[in-house]
Amino acid sequence: MELSMSWDIEEYIWSAIRLGDATKEVYAADLEAFSGYCMRHGVESPRGVDRKILKGFVADLVMLGNSRRTVARKLSAVRGYLRFLVRNGVIPEDPSVGLVIGRIEKKLPKVLSRFDADALMTFAGSPGLPGYIVLRDNAICELLYGSGLRVSEVAGLDVDDVDIAGTSVTVMGKGQKQRIVPMNSTCARVLESYMASARGEMIEALGTKFSGSSGALFYNRVGLRIGTRDIRRILDARSSSPVNPHALRHSFATHLLDGGADLRVIQELLGHSRITSTQVYTKVSKDRLLEVHTQTHPRAR
Repeated sequence: MELSMSWDIEEYIWSAIRLGDATKEVYAADLEAFSGYCMRHGVESPRGVDRKILKGFVADLVMLGNSRRTVARKLSAVRGYLRFLVRNGVIPEDPSVGLVIGRIEKKLPKVLSRFDADALMTFAGSPGLPGYIVLRDNAICELLYGSGLRVSEVAGLDVDDVDIAGTSVTVMGKGQKQRIVPMNSTCARVLESYMASARGEMIEALGTKFSGSSGALFYNRVGLRIGTRDIRRILDARSSSPVNPHALRHSFATHLLDGGADLRVIQELLGHSRITSTQVYTKVSKDRLLEVHTQTHPRAR
């Protein structure tokens, strides 16, 4: 179903410059579902949205088996949309103000052990896998774990974004915010090797199939700029169990915190606009400390 123009959803999504592309895509789907629910219940335009229809929408989401976290995300999309309508004079007031769905427990991010992280970084490759593919995948993993980049940021990198001499990489984060992130020496060495030989070998091997941007840092096997799904498949092929790329970002932050890094520094490295987004890692580290204490202290056994 196409987004209804009478609901101005496309205009809202286009105007939400602070949202990343992936979030915009999810919010667009959420708002399409919301407008569809409203129209099924006799509300033909956003001017007819009131507290009752919002409560019904939330109740419907719960009955369909959505988690409280998912319901909260969908309601967040609706709130932002309604605020947009108020600002543009489409509706006189926001009926979602004060609407709550109850407390939502935050799910702590998965953190890889240092052993598992190292295994992903040093994977030798499957039989018959070309060396340039192995080196490409090594470089991708190093950026995810060694620099804590989002998977979308890695996929969007160009060659010109990498500064080997300065051991840093320039990325475009959420909300089109640019930041410079340092690379460790191992990451810089792997990237330098990939850029010096493997990247050119891959382009040559692709031959006439190559149709991607000439400036892209990474390509997939069909000759296009690598995508986030391609990267997820790379990690799954390297691990005995599925690994979400975001787990490497979580591991990057948690291992830095375990090593004594300041939370504000980690916030800058991750590109978080608010410190509250970074503070979840303090809980992860406390849980890890408790686990180590329980397993190793003689009075805890």
